[in-house]
Amino acid sequence: MTIKQALTLRNIMIILCIFMLVLLGQKALGIRDKIQDIQEAGRLYAAGELIAAENRYRLAAANTAISYKEEEVAARLAELAPITDIRSSLSRLSLTLEDQLTVKDFTGYMESYAALLSLKGKYMIAGGPYEVYYRQLSAESGLSDKMTAGFRQFKEQFLAGLAAGPQTGTSAGTGSGNSDNTDSFKWRLLQIPDGYYGGEAAKEELLAAEFKAHDTARLQALAAAGSFGPMLDSALSMEEAYRSHSYTAPWIRKQVQESAALILNKDLDGDYTAAFAGHALSYRSYAASAGITSSKVLKLIDNGITRLLRAGARQVRSGQYAEAIRLYTGLAPVQDTSGAIAAATLAWNTAEPVRLLPGGEVPGSYSLTASVTGRYGAQIAVAGVDSGSRLVYAEMSGDGTVSTRTGDVIPDAAALSSLAFDEALSAYSEVPVVVATGSPANERSTFTAYTIRPEGIALLFSFTGSGYELMAEDGSIRVMNTDLTDGAADRTAIFRQVNGVYEFLEIYQEFTYTTIDASQLELHPYEKVTLSCEEMYIDSAGRTVARSNGRYLVLQGEVGQLTGPAMISGQFENSYNNVETEIGEQSVPVFMVDSLGSLSLTLP
Repeated sequence: MTIKQALTLRNIMIILCIFMLVLLGQKALGIRDKIQDIQEAGRLYAAGELIAAENRYRLAAANTAISYKEEEVAARLAELAPITDIRSSLSRLSLTLEDQLTVKDFTGYMESYAALLSLKGKYMIAGGPYEVYYRQLSAESGLSDKMTAGFRQFKEQFLAGLAAGPQTGTSAGTGSGNSDNTDSFKWRLLQIPDGYYGGEAAKEELLAAEFKAHDTARLQALAAAGSFGPMLDSALSMEEAYRSHSYTAPWIRKQVQESAALILNKDLDGDYTAAFAGHALSYRSYAASAGITSSKVLKLIDNGITRLLRAGARQVRSGQYAEAIRLYTGLAPVQDTSGAIAAATLAWNTAEPVRLLPGGEVPGSYSLTASVTGRYGAQIAVAGVDSGSRLVYAEMSGDGTVSTRTGDVIPDAAALSSLAFDEALSAYSEVPVVVATGSPANERSTFTAYTIRPEGIALLFSFTGSGYELMAEDGSIRVMNTDLTDGAADRTAIFRQVNGVYEFLEIYQEFTYTTIDASQLELHPYEKVTLSCEEMYIDSAGRTVARSNGRYLVLQGEVGQLTGPAMISGQFENSYNNVETEIGEQSVPVFMVDSLGSLSLTLP
């Protein structure tokens, strides 16, 4: 039989009838169930079993097989709505918790916990009308056990992640990769309610131990790696993070104190001054940021600085100037050592003035040197002959400023035996005067002097003799046993300054003046004589003319402004000049005057 043959009208009608009978049967069963649910709900309600009654009323309301006592059902469900709310809320939370545990959504889990607390706060009120019903429905849902098991799971996960440290590479509760997100484990552990740790004290004890182990290990690792600054920065970050979560972690500062003290002591014991200063500066900055005004480490730093300053002072006293300056310079970041550096530099320059000269730090740069302290307005003044035979001068002022000047090549510098500042010439010239002395030969030496002025170095004199002396009354210089190239010995020459340079003037002789008459002048050439004159006047040529015992003389030298009778002293050098006299033009002796005195009486 084919399908077409089977689908006759009669067969179709039979199938429809069977289908209708099934529907009618289901309808009848639904009607029966609803009537029974309503009747049972009424009995349970009357018996005070409201949870079971609410469940039957809810089933009846959902049964649409027949419209039967709908108003009564609706009224009862409205009355029992809180039980409905408790039941449905617990059911939803239970399902949500399962999903959140599956994906390890701690944030969502805490939101569910907050929702549960809200539900409890609404219905589980001591002595409230729904307290007993909430307890019963909560127990039936198993939500409390689920919540406890979930928090235990999260707690174990976070504790394991915290213990493993940053190498876990997993962000707490999110599963996303991160190089160091272990701090998030702490904050999540703090969020887990006290009750799931066994109480507030148990939670505090457990977390303090775990946090301390984690934090100290992290700080110790940074200290061991020599990361002093990062260690302090990490400590500050930790403390700030704890404060933002209203938590106190005293072990952080304790560990920082221990590590910092260890590192600073190693710096001091190893004479690593620069490292000590850098670490000390970093710790002081950390202490200021952390609000630490007093600590063992701060005291250690102060004592260490004092110890190093004393060591530097000892080095200066023992002549270890470079070492002292290096120590002071290394200490500068944490202590103002500018004064100590300046003092050490001054001491060094005083002990080795050649250092002030260009290239003076290099041994052998200068063949001869001379120095003075506290003269010419300078703390130190030094002169030297460099490798190019030039005279070089340097001075350091009171503020530490060094100025230098370079002169010309000193003649025959290779034969020099000494270099010195001449105090007498310096005082007379009012500028520093440096004298270079050549090696003695035939009991004579060559003396070459230079003046040091702001504009440069200039030659003052150069002569040969056994010695020289400045005559302060007139600024002339007497050169003993002078060499005038004529071979004569034991003569003293007089040099006078002309246009800033000393030049030979005459041979110095020690003598007494012989009193003579003018007529005897030719009998005493080149001798020191004294004679009197009746008058002195200026002729038409501007020359000073004197008349002595009827003889006329032309006066040269120290003639002054005297007129009238006078006593004149000097010498006749066998020279004559023509002058106009009262009897006509005459050739008269020239008399070189050393001094003259008036013979005129001044009446009172």
